[in-house]
Amino acid sequence: MSTAVPVRPKDWVDFHCRLCGNCCRNLEGQLMPELLDVYRLARCLRERGEVEYIEDVYNLYTHVETLEDCYPIFVMNTTGTENACVFLKDGRCSVYEVRPRVCHLYPFNAFPGQRGKAFEFYQCIDQHSAHYTEEKVLVKDWMYQNFKREDREFLTAESTTLLELGRLLRALSPEQLEENLLQILYYRYYNYDLDQPFMPQYEKNTEELKRILRDIVGR
Repeated sequence: MSTAVPVRPKDWVDFHCRLCGNCCRNLEGQLMPELLDVYRLARCLRERGEVEYIEDVYNLYTHVETLEDCYPIFVMNTTGTENACVFLKDGRCSVYEVRPRVCHLYPFNAFPGQRGKAFEFYQCIDQHSAHYTEEKVLVKDWMYQNFKREDREFLTAESTTLLELGRLLRALSPEQLEENLLQILYYRYYNYDLDQPFMPQYEKNTEELKRILRDIVGR
């Protein structure tokens, strides 16, 4: 279990990564990779010859769950008695350079801000007490190193997208959702060319999916 407390960019926070891999364990049903995360994973794993398309990452390393009985999401698979992330190998992250945003930002997280703030930052306080000793990190520096421009652009766009997609999906009947599920999954998750930039594809897919859902709801 963990809690989150707000922090400011100018705050110094006790944190020291011990390379223990503990934050990669006990993750069953907890780690939901974002679209940008999967796109980056797919590009990396394709270079290694382990996948060919973005859907291979979903098929090999995640499983489908639903939110509020209507919204399909993918959750990272876990392995072993410790329910470790599927990418934890010999106690180390095997995709460290392209690990999901939530892993990149740990022990912090970021959300679109309110009242004129672009983002609000939080520190995750969990059971790994050994992480919060000996050294300090400046929140602003941590975000500069780990929260890149593309991540910021995606998170800002996604916060608006999820609100509208959620509203449209809840307006579908169970029969309509089942009938159109493959089309929803395609434009939401699969329709990405790994040789093209992510954000223009994300924006195009999002607009097409919203158009399709509006058309279904309006029938």
